[in-house]
Amino acid sequence: MPDTNAVPQVAIELKMVSADSAGYKVFRDVNVAFPRGRFSVVLGATGSGKSALLKLAAGLMVPSGGIVEYLGRDMSRFTRKDEADFRAHSGFVFQDAALWADTNILNNVAMPLRVHRPWMSQSEIAESVRLALKRIGYDEGMGYRPSDLSAGEQKMVSIARAIVHDPDLIFMDDPGSSLDEDGLERLYELLGELGEAGKTVIVVANNSEFAYRFADMLGVIKNETVVAFGGYDETLSRASVELEGSLARLKARGGRSRKPRYPDSPAGDPGSEMSQRGDV
Repeated sequence: MPDTNAVPQVAIELKMVSADSAGYKVFRDVNVAFPRGRFSVVLGATGSGKSALLKLAAGLMVPSGGIVEYLGRDMSRFTRKDEADFRAHSGFVFQDAALWADTNILNNVAMPLRVHRPWMSQSEIAESVRLALKRIGYDEGMGYRPSDLSAGEQKMVSIARAIVHDPDLIFMDDPGSSLDEDGLERLYELLGELGEAGKTVIVVANNSEFAYRFADMLGVIKNETVVAFGGYDETLSRASVELEGSLARLKARGGRSRKPRYPDSPAGDPGSEMSQRGDV
């Protein structure tokens, strides 16, 4: 169980990060620190740059300016071993599932194990894959190829791939997309388990339900930058009269039924201040 009193270490921090894509600036001077062992949710409208933010944080996109740090180390200075260690301890759920089309579900989900745990036997790998798929509610055969599956089933497989090696750090890009009601409920169960296990989970989405149910830390992307980031209640309480969209719905719902796993924005918490000047 996570220590609810300890001030968390920063897992991922973006310092004055800018990013370009196809000649257009998708971020400018972003500062945000994701605490270790906490569940962070960043909300934003479609096209706001949520996916780019997550890929920058995960080292899958190179910034045009600024620094991205993992546990205080500049990721641009990682050696190959550093990079391999980071990947071995992290998982990523892509918005579009991003499965390998030319191989089956077993091989897709097994990829992190075969890369980062080469000592595992084939039977051990198959069992780990089966258990990961079961956790997210996928109950079809492992011999199918992605093209045989629905979009929702493909998303389940991609989530299983991200957790099969039991990573400490999990990035999720709109994980609920394409899932039906039953799939969403299985996902919510899994996310609750990951949070209670003390995993560092970073979710970007336009669905405020993820924030309402799970967020220890809540952020907002607007106008090419992260305009707010802090404890869940703090972010809502500091929002201005310009409050709109997902945050408005969250504020209208009032207090959450669950007891927060952590005190909201304790002194010294790296996420206790807004990451940018200005309110939502």
